[in-house]
Amino acid sequence: MNMLRWKDLRIGFKYGVTLLITIFLFISAASFVIISLYEIENAVSMIETAGERSVALTHMVSLFKSKELIVNEYMNMSKKALVDDFDQVKKEFDQLQEILAPVLNTEELKLFSQHINKNNQVMDDTFKNIVIPNLAKGNREDAAIGYVKISGLTKPTAALFEKIKDAVDKQRALSIADAHKKVQYSIQALIISIVSAAVLGSTILLLISRGISKNLHQIVDITNKVSKGDLTVSKNQYSGRDEIGQLSASVNVMIQNLQNMIQGISQSALTVDEESSAFRKIADEVKESSMQIAATMDEMASGAQHQAEASSEIAHSISALTKLVQQANINKEVLESSAADILDVVQSGGIKMNASIDNMTHINEVIRDSVIKVKQLDESSKKVSGLVQVIQGISDQTNLLALNAAIEAARAGEAGKGFAVVADEIRKLAEQVGKSLKEITDIVVGIQNDSKGMTATLENGYQVIEMGTSQIHATGEVFDIIRAKVSTISENIKLVAYSLNEIAQNSEKINSAGEQVAAISEENSAGIEQTVASLQQQASSMETIVHSAHSLSNSAAALKNVVNQFKL
Repeated sequence: MNMLRWKDLRIGFKYGVTLLITIFLFISAASFVIISLYEIENAVSMIETAGERSVALTHMVSLFKSKELIVNEYMNMSKKALVDDFDQVKKEFDQLQEILAPVLNTEELKLFSQHINKNNQVMDDTFKNIVIPNLAKGNREDAAIGYVKISGLTKPTAALFEKIKDAVDKQRALSIADAHKKVQYSIQALIISIVSAAVLGSTILLLISRGISKNLHQIVDITNKVSKGDLTVSKNQYSGRDEIGQLSASVNVMIQNLQNMIQGISQSALTVDEESSAFRKIADEVKESSMQIAATMDEMASGAQHQAEASSEIAHSISALTKLVQQANINKEVLESSAADILDVVQSGGIKMNASIDNMTHINEVIRDSVIKVKQLDESSKKVSGLVQVIQGISDQTNLLALNAAIEAARAGEAGKGFAVVADEIRKLAEQVGKSLKEITDIVVGIQNDSKGMTATLENGYQVIEMGTSQIHATGEVFDIIRAKVSTISENIKLVAYSLNEIAQNSEKINSAGEQVAAISEENSAGIEQTVASLQQQASSMETIVHSAHSLSNSAAALKNVVNQFKL
């Protein structure tokens, strides 16, 4: 748990903790050294104090001896100034004695101090109470006794001072030795503390750095394998949440995302390859269908041209028939006016009857030919209608193929945008072909309707002509009966005149219908030529589509080769 928490800490915080520990150790070492320095300072102070004591003791010895010399000098000169000098030395001696009294803390030193004080007091009392008064009285012997007593105190007192000085010097030597020991100990402690702080800090820093370096090496090894395309590497199992943990998690997520992405790209490449192959096949089929449609439309154009020529011939024939009918219609007035005189001009009537028979025979043939040609026109229009249905089916199939191509291009994404544009152009061409076929169908239906009407009219006229021909033949055969039945012939002539009038009217309609059939045939031929041009343009577009499909297939293969470089 603690290790996990340590791993969760940021690297900067870890280094900060290490730095704080090192600083703490250095501060501890410095504190210890400062304490040692304070102790050394105290020891030095004690040494200085001991030195001052030694100097003071030496000075006290000198003062004590000075007092003896002053007494000796006073014995010779008895000057009051010498007494003042004695008092001054005594005062200075007493001051030093007061200073040294507190530091003489051993029993031996206190005993020595008591003897010195006693000797000093004896010297003072002897000088004040014996030497001075006796010299003042002139009693030099008693004064000399006092001086001898004072001089006898000098050596013992000096010896006592020497013992105290030796003790003080010994104590100072001990203090100096102790100070040296403390200095050595402080130096050793400082070195140990510094080395310990450096070693401990370096150890902690090394452990942290090794841990970081180890995990970073693992991450670097993983990323190097990934950079070489190996996505089968195991994920880094670092459980911390520091920068290494975040980097490890990011690398693991990156590897997972790369695996998913490469798998998706691989699948997409396979799909694009398959779809491009299918699209290429469809494009080839559409191209072949377009070529078949173009060939069919060429045949239709040729048929339409023949149909236009036939329609033109029908129009000419119908025009000739119309002229004949008009001429017959003009002649029917002559027949009506001459009906009363028919008996007188039987011979002439017989000749004219023969001429009428010939004309009716010719009309019969013309009408029969017209009926046959109109039926042929109707059959041709039916064939055209069948071809139009075939083309309509091909156009619908082309439109469906264009729709499928657009769907496959949309699935291909960015790579299929060019195919989508081409598929849309194919769809537009198919719609244009469908529109043209609808117009052609309407025209052909009109032709069929007109040809059916023309056929019915011509058949009726043909029946009438046949009836007239039969009647004329019957009239020729029974020409004698005609004379007996002039009134009947007159009525029949009126009937023929009425029929000729109707034939004239129907002939004009047939003529107009024939002209319309010819015009429609020409329009049909032009529409077919336009359709052929559109199909040629469609074939060119399909060439582009086939080329693009091959390019897409090559790109998909290249993408598969790139994806195969990765290990999943």
